[in-house]
Amino acid sequence: MSGIKSLRLLVLAGTVSAGVYAADKPNVVVIFADDLGPGDINVYHGERTGQASPIPTPNMDKLTETGMRFDDARAPNSLCAPSRFSMLTGNYSWRDYQPFGCWTPFARTGIDGKFTTSARIAKAGGYATAFFGKWGCGGRLKTTDGQTANRNNRAQADWRQIYEAANHHGFDYAYELPSGIQGTPLVYYENGRWDKLNPDSKLVSVGPKQNGYAVSRKLRDKSFMGDSNWDPTIAGPRLAAKAVAYVRKQAKEKPNQPFFIYYCSQAVHIPHTPTEELDGVKIAGTTPGVHGDMVKELDTQVGLIIKALKETERWQNTLFILTSDNGGLRPDKKAGEAGHDPSHGLRGSKGAIYEGGDRVPFIAVWPGKIKPGTISREPVVAHDIVATLAHLAGQPVDRTKVKDSLNLIPLLTGKEPVERHKVLMHQSQNGPRYAIRKGDLKLIMKAQSKKNLKGLKPLELFNLKENPTEDPEQNLLNSPKYKDTVAELLETYLTYRKTGESTVEARAK
Repeated sequence: MSGIKSLRLLVLAGTVSAGVYAADKPNVVVIFADDLGPGDINVYHGERTGQASPIPTPNMDKLTETGMRFDDARAPNSLCAPSRFSMLTGNYSWRDYQPFGCWTPFARTGIDGKFTTSARIAKAGGYATAFFGKWGCGGRLKTTDGQTANRNNRAQADWRQIYEAANHHGFDYAYELPSGIQGTPLVYYENGRWDKLNPDSKLVSVGPKQNGYAVSRKLRDKSFMGDSNWDPTIAGPRLAAKAVAYVRKQAKEKPNQPFFIYYCSQAVHIPHTPTEELDGVKIAGTTPGVHGDMVKELDTQVGLIIKALKETERWQNTLFILTSDNGGLRPDKKAGEAGHDPSHGLRGSKGAIYEGGDRVPFIAVWPGKIKPGTISREPVVAHDIVATLAHLAGQPVDRTKVKDSLNLIPLLTGKEPVERHKVLMHQSQNGPRYAIRKGDLKLIMKAQSKKNLKGLKPLELFNLKENPTEDPEQNLLNSPKYKDTVAELLETYLTYRKTGESTVEARAK
């Protein structure tokens, strides 16, 4: 009996020890905006123009004042779905079976045994994990007779439940929109099951007047499967309310357990359907155009979540990060006339191979750990969050599964970084085009097909330190001085693609 008692005491002691250890770990909240460029934030607009932005962003401005912003930060891709794969796995999307992303619930995510996820890593370190918002990373549906649904039998798809989405990849709780507010299904799923907007909700074809696309020049005839009570103007408030409720519930029920929240806002993607009001702040019609209204709505969502963290006394021990899935949109006419530029003066916008296509805001706040008002010009990629989270969770980074993400904690806390990106890689399905950056030099290449790299050839070479806007007049491709550099960068890119080796290395001491 004494042996059994000793064993019980040992197990109990281990449990208590693990609980105390977990309680010392910070909460991590990642806000992943949709189509938000650096220039969408008032602070950046002011630095570019010398004037206040016509689109107020007080909450995001406050983040830059109380934390660290990275002015050479980029998304893993210039489009949504591939970036979402990278944010979960810490890998560039070309390592997946779908290099340009899994866009619908009919496409499996590709997050198979070759990869892990930020949520799985956090769970292994004792974190509660929660996902809110746009998944945009594939999944699985079944037909009404239990078969796997695909594009060929989609008419028989049972939209009441989704499989292999957020819950399947490490999130304890998930409140998700599989395709955001822009495509089938226009349905909220709570832990994989349809969350009806009203008791009388049915699954129907939601037309353009109801789904918000009626005012779109290109998509005005689009209809999508969805909840019969679908209203895109309530998406942001609904997601924010769910996240706030989760923070409050965790604080009440599990005050000693750290949490990881991955909040993927619907803003500022089209259709631009701003809510009338959020948290007492009037939104719709308060900026020059609906694009600006959506930026303001996003800012208010950010403020709501921060307020919940402060009111539950979790803020002081929270690493809070704001970033975006790709570069900003082209501004709508009214915002453009008011001087608004989401790309912050850079060439290109969402979808482009140029800096405007993947340059994003990346702002981190951690009270008492990150020096307020600091600016880093260290090149970082948004998917560096994965290795950063692993460090906080006390988990090793398996470089056979997480190949492109580095730990940002030394940078954030003012210490010498121990890792660096050997190269930065980028791609755009327009062309398709690919890019590799080493130091200040960026080589842009074009292939014949998205399916392979056949015929990959150099197009442009820019020195981003001397030519940050990638002025085509300063294209160095044909300069004799850079002939060997072009060949070297092309070969380096192809080598990474062929060998699959990690793009992260220990920094020389």
